[in-house]
Amino acid sequence: MSEIMSELIPTSSALPPSLFASASAPEPVISPLPPVHLRIIYFLSIWTFKTLINTGLYLRGCIIHPPASQLRPNIRTYPIRPTLKNRIFIPPSSSNDRGERNGFEKFSLYISVHGGGWAAASPEADDEFCSHLCLKNNIMVASLDYRKSPTYRFPFAVTDIASLVSAILSDTSLPIDVSKVAIGGFSAGGNLTFAACQTEELKGKISAVVGFYPVLDMTESRETKEGRRPKGPDVPRDEVGWSADFLDWGYVPQGQDRRDPLLSPRYAERSEMPKNVYLAGAEWDMLCFEAGTTAEGLAVGGDERKEVKGEGWDGWVQGGIRWECFRKRSHAFTHVKQWNRKWEEERVRIVEELYDRVGSWLAEDVWAE
Repeated sequence: MSEIMSELIPTSSALPPSLFASASAPEPVISPLPPVHLRIIYFLSIWTFKTLINTGLYLRGCIIHPPASQLRPNIRTYPIRPTLKNRIFIPPSSSNDRGERNGFEKFSLYISVHGGGWAAASPEADDEFCSHLCLKNNIMVASLDYRKSPTYRFPFAVTDIASLVSAILSDTSLPIDVSKVAIGGFSAGGNLTFAACQTEELKGKISAVVGFYPVLDMTESRETKEGRRPKGPDVPRDEVGWSADFLDWGYVPQGQDRRDPLLSPRYAERSEMPKNVYLAGAEWDMLCFEAGTTAEGLAVGGDERKEVKGEGWDGWVQGGIRWECFRKRSHAFTHVKQWNRKWEEERVRIVEELYDRVGSWLAEDVWAE
């Protein structure tokens, strides 16, 4: 019973201290404690959410097997986080015809962090993306796990990602070129990647950060974010709004300053972030605005802006920052399949082209000799 009550009334006293604090921090943004009846509703909602998402992903894995062309990962754990299983995708070119590792070849590394509202899912959810990026671009991909809310609230997941990245970079059994390391994530995973690269543990080690429809501002309410969405009869219900309140409650401890850049990376100093940033948002997603404004803020003072455009998306490139907005797309469009066959084929094509642009951007703009 005491464990349940600790989740209904979260406190920050038992948490690790924040990893980043500004010397001239503005007035903190602290949310009021929700009424008891809402805390009970949030508690029941988040555990139902976790059960449904995790059960659904498990059943999907049992029923739908990956195609033969999809790369099978190696599973690794590290003593610093022994309960977290991480999936390592190594390019086939690292081995000869007999399956023996070529000891002389080193690969660029992309670290991927899955979404799930900080509360659910696992690295397996991103296997398709990780395999595609690895095979198409001949780079190593490490898909990381982290401890989930509400049992582990902020900043536990941030420290998990930072510690695991450090462990992987120190793993001499992996053929990694440590001078070419990027990190990226989907949704809540994008939030964690933008947070982790600010930590002292990873400063100077990350060449670029990529965010697919990430959560970057935890200071604003769900109502404010939803109010910025496009209006019209063709605009579907937001994919995030229905769960935002209880996922927020489950992740953010009571009394936490929501302007902390590790929680709301939108407020990070430019010097705390990698030079190169790639952000992709979805027009119908309530998180699109904060991703776009984060890109704008990071690009201030950069080179002349160049407009870019493709089928179903438009954006710009400026001073190491790349922004793309996908029109008539919702949150998690990279993962949520369409029931209509024609629409699904279009979605797959657009998503694969996005993944290919990320790979080309890393190779040609970030890691170019």
